[in-house]
Amino acid sequence: MRRRRDGSGRGATLGPAGAAGAAGGAGLAQGVAAAVIAPAPVADVPVGAPAVAFRARTVAVVAKPASCIACGSCVDTCPRDAITLEDAAVIDPRLCNGCGMCVEDCSYGALALAEV
Repeated sequence: MRRRRDGSGRGATLGPAGAAGAAGGAGLAQGVAAAVIAPAPVADVPVGAPAVAFRARTVAVVAKPASCIACGSCVDTCPRDAITLEDAAVIDPRLCNGCGMCVEDCSYGALALAEV
C-alpha cells in the first residue's frame, strides 16, 4: 500500500482484497484496530448565549495597599516578573498566573489571590 502525505495508508486495508481478508481473517491485520467515525454530539445552546464564554482567572492583587511597604520581596519571588514597585506593589494581571508565591512570601499580608 502506498503511503499518503497525511499519514493515511499505513496499516492494513479494511476490505476483502487486503492481506487480512485474503488470509481469511476478519478483515483487519493482526494488531490493527479500525476507527469508527461518527458525527460530533450537538450541545443544547440557549438562543441568547454569547458566542464566546470567558472563564475567570485567579491572579494576585494588592488587597491592602496601606500594608505594603514596597520591600520588594514579592518582586524577587515572582517567577513571571508580573510585579513592579511604585509606592506599593503593582501586579500586571496579564502576566500573573495566580501561583500565589508572592502572597505566601509577603510578611505584611498586603497581597491576596482574587478572580478577575
